[in-house]
Amino acid sequence: MVNGKVETPEGCEINVAYHCNLGCASCSHLSPAFRRSLAEPETIARDLALLARSFRAQFVKVLGGEPLLHPRLVEILHSIRAAGIAPRVLVCTNGLLLPRMGEDFWAAVDEVEISVYPGRELPEEARARILGHAEDHGVTLTVNHYSHFRYSYSEHGTDDEQLIRRIHATCQIAHVWRCHTVYEGHFFTCPQSVFIPQIIGDPQDIRADGLRITDDPGFAERLLAHLRSPQPLRACRNCMGSAGRRMPHQQRTRRDFRIPQQHTTEELADRRFLALLETVPDADDGCASAESAPLLPSPSLRKRS
Repeated sequence: MVNGKVETPEGCEINVAYHCNLGCASCSHLSPAFRRSLAEPETIARDLALLARSFRAQFVKVLGGEPLLHPRLVEILHSIRAAGIAPRVLVCTNGLLLPRMGEDFWAAVDEVEISVYPGRELPEEARARILGHAEDHGVTLTVNHYSHFRYSYSEHGTDDEQLIRRIHATCQIAHVWRCHTVYEGHFFTCPQSVFIPQIIGDPQDIRADGLRITDDPGFAERLLAHLRSPQPLRACRNCMGSAGRRMPHQQRTRRDFRIPQQHTTEELADRRFLALLETVPDADDGCASAESAPLLPSPSLRKRS
């Protein structure tokens, strides 16, 4: 807590498009299971402006699904910056639509993070064009290559309370990377607690794991307690956290995306990696085929106009 605000050493996330133009197996946001669905820019602007009174992040990460599918993305990027919740705006994308983005997009971001999957690489000419746009606008460009995934959730889940607690306690998404998510007036520890209930049909309120964002004097303290709580979330009964078994990358259709997850948590858990996470919280999950590499220097080192 700094000057009455909760400060995180990482960022917070906004999912602007819940569907995607790819169907990556075990997508941690379950995007292949969603029909076309977009966040309302007005809702995002309202939520971040309110949250900024009690919360400070190092960056806001805009993602999905595939965020470049949102027709009002640039408007959203401007509203994020106007909220004053973080000094940097980052867009995370599979990159396939980047060659279509105009100068207004590149002028509105500080960093673009591209996730590249086997067989989905852009041609050299398109990569050069993207690099040129980033350089012209002082945008950091980071490329991550992935060859594997880990199972992100289980359709059948588990009732083993000890296993649920172990998975929650070792979840890199919540506790190491701190992928805290703002969604429809609520603050969530992780994106899985937003999306799992919507896909597997949890009869409970889909916002049950979130904290409603308010403007009362006690909100910052409640937010800090929410983030520090050792108690597993409801979604943890079906979430694999960081402990799912590893699988080679593959693309699946919307119709068959959920088939591989038709197992219990016990069947999909990587017990050896779970034990490793209990001693090495930031252990490499073995999914990246190459190190993340910034292709251009951070804009924080240069003054932006």
